Amino acid sequence: MMMEEQSKRFLVKNEDTALAFGSGDLPVLATPRLIAMLENTAKEMPLELLKGDETTVGIEMNLKHLKATAVGKEVVCFAKLTEIKKSILFFEIKATVGEDVIATGTHIRAIVNKQLFMKKI
Repeated sequence: MMMEEQSKRFLVKNEDTALAFGSGDLPVLATPRLIAMLENTAKEMPLELLKGDETTVGIEMNLKHLKATAVGKEVVCFAKLTEIKKSILFFEIKATVGEDVIATGTHIRAIVNKQLFMKKI
């Protein structure tokens, strides 16, 4: 069963910048924050596949951050579930600002039992 593409909107704030994260020296959208936005979009997508005691955890991210984004701009993140292998979910992801694609990539999440997962760490 493949799902439709899902999207979420995020407004870039000062605390989202590379300068604030320490990942760069400029007040533009930080790559770690962009990754978090895309992960959040993918995380919320497969909820109907999960039992009450399950969640998903990110296990791989492959991202090309193609364009800088200024504070005050709206980023639209897209996640499309492309494959399910047992408890592993595979996504195609991208982010846009207006007509510009600012990032593309893939993301993999694993379905886990919340309590068992927390006991292991």
